[in-house]
Amino acid sequence: MYKITTGIHIHFAHHIRGHAGPCVSIHGHTWKFEVSLTATELDAQGFVIDFDDLYEQVLTPCHRLLDHSLAMGEASFSENRQALTQLGGSIIEARREVLGHLGSPQDALPDLLGGARNESPGGIKISVFPFSPTSERLARWLYDVAQSRVGNERVRVACARVFETLHPVDAIAEYSPPGS
Repeated sequence: MYKITTGIHIHFAHHIRGHAGPCVSIHGHTWKFEVSLTATELDAQGFVIDFDDLYEQVLTPCHRLLDHSLAMGEASFSENRQALTQLGGSIIEARREVLGHLGSPQDALPDLLGGARNESPGGIKISVFPFSPTSERLARWLYDVAQSRVGNERVRVACARVFETLHPVDAIAEYSPPGS
């Protein structure tokens, strides 16, 4: 069995709806998203899959969706859209004071990615998920995105890992399908 693993760092904040502790507040991390693929046979070039293809099809779209955004679930976003629009407008307007203009909008993903999408209330970047974005749910989401984009009869997604905290110690959520 051949196995490859690679990942990407992404800076974003999140909010955990209804959390009993401090994670109910908006807070950020430097995350690492990691995907492991396996195959019993290599392709004609000698790869499980070319790392560049894994980046292009899975990790780069994840980065584009999440980089410097606030990740939240659909329920929290829907309830707070108006307030986020007002807050976003105020935050983006501050660019005029510093830059003399409003600057360029942040890069965002124009399409859905595994049911998640970008919104831009008042000009700030929000990543909206169909669930409250805990590390565990994000790991399952990443697994499903990878499976839909690169998994096939030869290549299997072994697991997806989401590192929420890397320092001072790792805090990791991992998803592998049952029986793996």
